[in-house]
Amino acid sequence: MAEMTDKLDRFTAKILAEASAESQRAMDQVQQQRDAALRKAESQMLREAYQHIHSEVARVKAEAGRSVSRRMLENQRALHLRREEMAQETFARVRARLTAFTRTPAYGARLEELLREALKQLPGADDMQVCLREEDQEWIPRLTQAAEGRKLSFQRGEFRLGGLVALSPGLGLRVDNSFDSAAEELAGHFAELFGLSLSDE
Repeated sequence: MAEMTDKLDRFTAKILAEASAESQRAMDQVQQQRDAALRKAESQMLREAYQHIHSEVARVKAEAGRSVSRRMLENQRALHLRREEMAQETFARVRARLTAFTRTPAYGARLEELLREALKQLPGADDMQVCLREEDQEWIPRLTQAAEGRKLSFQRGEFRLGGLVALSPGLGLRVDNSFDSAAEELAGHFAELFGLSLSDE
């Protein structure tokens, strides 16, 4: 009977060893499947996290770009408005000084100089017309004398700041020595110097 018990013990030990090995193989397989599923889930989560981060970075960049563009445009507008204000203030001062100058005796001398310049630019003109402001009519005798024998006719000009315009219908020429034209030219130079356009911003 001891022999039978030994056989039974060996058989039982063998069955238990096989069952234990089978159980270990099943456990290993489950562990491998669990590890593979975990790796797949981690990989999927990483992909989703990357896509989310990438889309958020793109959204933040786009918002920041729009905000920067909006701020730059606002600053450009403010700068443009300030420059225009400065130009207007400057030309208001220029007009005020010209107005004050046209009320001085030195203005008569300046009109003579402007007439002489026009006479040089219109040589041979014997039908010269000189345009003056209404308030400058008092200078006609002085200008007639400054013409040194050249025949002049006077008429009212369409400018407001001062100076004169000389015309020769016979030659078809015109010399604009008005302060208005000089101020317009100065405004153009001012715009170039101080960049009143936004194109250089």
